[in-house]
Amino acid sequence: MPTMRDFRNVAYSEAFALKSKVSEGKGQTISSGILYKDDIEIYLYFLDADEEISEMKAPYDNLMIVLEGELRIGLEPPVLLSEGDAFILPPDTQVSLHADKPNKHISILLPMEEELIKNVEKSKKMKAKDMVDYRPGQIANLTLVKRSSLNMSVIAIDEGEALNTHSAPGDAMALGLEGEGEIVIGGVLYILKEGETIIMPKDIPHSVKGVTRFKMLLILVK
Repeated sequence: MPTMRDFRNVAYSEAFALKSKVSEGKGQTISSGILYKDDIEIYLYFLDADEEISEMKAPYDNLMIVLEGELRIGLEPPVLLSEGDAFILPPDTQVSLHADKPNKHISILLPMEEELIKNVEKSKKMKAKDMVDYRPGQIANLTLVKRSSLNMSVIAIDEGEALNTHSAPGDAMALGLEGEGEIVIGGVLYILKEGETIIMPKDIPHSVKGVTRFKMLLILVK
């Protein structure tokens, strides 16, 4: 019987550039869904230069991180995001998204009745990697979402420090935000760099070590 997997349109146990998982097209807007759950949806978007998603409004938190190019959020005043920038749209915020330059970004939607994302300021431009600071000789974990079915956090691992081998009760996606990490899944070693992603399967032992100082966004779905 085949294993049921939560993430789609992406490989498991393989490091890849996340931006490569959505196509490009002249004069087009393209989206690719990689996760559909009751409490979280994740989409990748490509917008060609001068293309726009207009009148966007959702009744839940929306964490956007730019993977490539520039994205202008139609607020007052407008907010211009470039590669590595993050922005959290609060529920029921009506905006448009415009690509001043060809753009790829990830949109993490949390379709819950209550606001879920915590410990970071919403409606404010920030570098995704700056959500949490390094601690010398330590590992710092900033919780963004914590529920029985979903954990999302930003983790800063000092050089040489490690999350020792363990398994998780669900599939986990790690997105490299800064530096270089060594990830071992089922005894196989992978190197994860800024902008790259790897999916760690449920119940398979894995570990994460900072080859350099290393930051990642971790999403665990259960």
